[in-house]
Amino acid sequence: MNTNLTCVIDWLQFTIHGLTYDEVILQVLKHSLAEYILLPKGRYGYKTQYINGNISVLCDGTEDMGVHVILTGKGCREYESTGELLELMDRVMFYNGVCTRIDLAVDDKTGQIIKFKEMIKFANKGHVISKWKTTTEIIKRELKDGKIIGHTLSIGSRSSKIYLRIYDKAMEQGISSPWYRMELEIKDDRAEVLQNILLFETGVGRVFSGILNQYIRFVIPSSDKNKSRWETAKWWTELVDSVDKVKLTRKPKEKTIEEVRQWVKKQIGPTLAMLMIHDEGDMTNLLKIIHSGKYRLKQRHFQILKNAQKESKTENL
Repeated sequence: MNTNLTCVIDWLQFTIHGLTYDEVILQVLKHSLAEYILLPKGRYGYKTQYINGNISVLCDGTEDMGVHVILTGKGCREYESTGELLELMDRVMFYNGVCTRIDLAVDDKTGQIIKFKEMIKFANKGHVISKWKTTTEIIKRELKDGKIIGHTLSIGSRSSKIYLRIYDKAMEQGISSPWYRMELEIKDDRAEVLQNILLFETGVGRVFSGILNQYIRFVIPSSDKNKSRWETAKWWTELVDSVDKVKLTRKPKEKTIEEVRQWVKKQIGPTLAMLMIHDEGDMTNLLKIIHSGKYRLKQRHFQILKNAQKESKTENL
């Protein structure tokens, strides 16, 4: 296995019919209901939305819409702090649910395997053979000084069932060490097929490289008028070969105290303010709620506190 590359599931959406939202939370996600907060409005045609960090559960749509669950990239990492995404996908299948979107991300933190600048150069010159029809280069700058803070190459249409993007993750994160990411966004029936392949057939690297081989290759121009006979660029062949060997990586991320604080501020701050206004500024009832919450703390809450204490001690050294 090429240890210079890692691969993660970076987005997961699925729909389940025949279960209520609370059954999906308890039996499929394996979370407690207390971890989820009801938001004032739903989305995507669902009237109701519950969230737990970056995980959303949507319900109360039309009869044929079922319960829809969305784990964003951050949501996937949060889920991995207590569970396995492949096991989650297996439970989705057990309850006759279907995945409607799966994103796979391959990371190169050496800057030597995903040749981002070469891809842009070849794409701009048309030295590409692909089932996809278009490519888009996006450069994001700060207005104050023109500094580039984002650089992305998208291949294909965002509305298509399979879509590829490559970008400078280090630039996005504002770090100096190299980090390039290549993402496949796979939707609808293709996501359902991918769900089956990941669970029963082959490794994620083989899937990723297989899609790349089927959809695109960067080529060296020659005098041959038949572009399909142009030789594949060596750096692209090496990249696809490296991706083929990669295995799924688990990257659990525990929430920090500051992240929890920001989440409370954003999601339930207005609700707390409403209660305080109703009580005419008297904090007694709110303090009672907080005090009773102490007896409902779970292991993950204590782990966040423990991590915060460790960080505090390190900062004071």
